Amino acid sequence: MLRTERGTWERPGTVIDLHLAGAGLETDEPLVAGERVTIAFATPTLWDPLVLTAVVAWAHPLATTNELDALGRPRSIARSGLAFDYPTPDATLAMFEMLVAIGFE
Repeated sequence: MLRTERGTWERPGTVIDLHLAGAGLETDEPLVAGERVTIAFATPTLWDPLVLTAVVAWAHPLATTNELDALGRPRSIARSGLAFDYPTPDATLAMFEMLVAIGFE
């Protein structure tokens, strides 16, 4: 789940690329480069979600895909890249442990 740091909106997103420095996302609405967001990950190594703040490093506008939505219409997605801000060394370690647990190479 994504949320602006000011809490003005909240929306789901799909992580398509994940690494220690950041993540690539697909969302139904475009994000704005430079915007600060909070992202929550359900991890196999923690009871509670891993919540991180990030900066939208780059953002592309909506593009139509070959996938269909629930009503049979072509689905539109926007892709963005996030750069994580780790508040503590423990948060960095938690992300590292999650990447190891999911088989990141």
